[in-house]
Amino acid sequence: MQVGRPRPYARPVPPDLDLRLRALTHADIPQWAALLAAVEQEDRTGEHYNEADLAEEMANPDIEVGKDIVGAFDEGAGGDLVGYFSVYPRSSDRTHQKVHVEGSVRPDLRGRGVGTEVLRAMLDRADEVHAERHPDLPAKYAATGLSENTAQVELLTEHGFRAERWNFVMRVQTTQTPPPEPLPEGLELRRYQPAYAEPMHAAHNEAFLDHPNFTPWTDVMWKQWVTESRNFRPELSFVVVEPSDPQRVVAYLQSNEFDAFFEATGRREAYVAKVGTRREFRGRGIAGALLQHALAAYRDAGFDEASLDVDSENPTGALGIYERAGFEVETRWTNYVLERPALG
Repeated sequence: MQVGRPRPYARPVPPDLDLRLRALTHADIPQWAALLAAVEQEDRTGEHYNEADLAEEMANPDIEVGKDIVGAFDEGAGGDLVGYFSVYPRSSDRTHQKVHVEGSVRPDLRGRGVGTEVLRAMLDRADEVHAERHPDLPAKYAATGLSENTAQVELLTEHGFRAERWNFVMRVQTTQTPPPEPLPEGLELRRYQPAYAEPMHAAHNEAFLDHPNFTPWTDVMWKQWVTESRNFRPELSFVVVEPSDPQRVVAYLQSNEFDAFFEATGRREAYVAKVGTRREFRGRGIAGALLQHALAAYRDAGFDEASLDVDSENPTGALGIYERAGFEVETRWTNYVLERPALG
């Protein structure tokens, strides 16, 4: 951890809160899930997590359990979890060390200095990660939040973050989707099979090279969040290939289902986690056709709706593709960054 870095003025935590920060363990998962549920109910993020989802997060091999997921506990209230932060290092793109950070505070305790304490501890841990992994490179710490959350905006900007980009969460009812159109001639749609794990991974890293701030996914990340994730739905995921070279994926659509969403809402949601096309195949309507086929598959499988996340300035025109498939913007999110210089 670096010392001597100036910190913005912070209102002290009131004396009636006996705040203690320590690493979250598996025994804390029920409290963590309850905290996130309270945050969603207050902020209406649309994001739902159950205990199994959080256990999967703790199993992420890219984080260091005991350091990277930390809770703020009110010891004076019997040790209640009142806030948390997570630090997720990303592999370097050789220009920056990228670190994703997130956190929140129980809604009834906001405005009392807890968020400032949590954020400062989060930045201290992110600085440690920077020093441990790539001190020779400048670092970018990235956070995301609802654009309308003015309190979060003020807290992040007070600590040096700036808004960099914006994302939309989009949603469509499966009964409102158009019938699938055929793929361009010479291409074939295939349902995902395990043999496509590596070819789809390669296609994803190639397809997003021209996207701002993209960092290629490592094999570890791909297994953790795609092929071995409990939320992955291979039977609702698709690849596009040329029959002459069937092991090279030219476009793909990867689907997830979060059972926590159903538990919270009573509706089945298919989440379009990833969709992409290799650059030399763009402009031929492949992504739109993929979406239509996926939406038909979702409907036939009994899903009520589908959602996805898109960069508002996606260079491939993805926003228009999604709108033509029937998706409508539901919420707007801001991507914030805090830049640190190389440490020498």
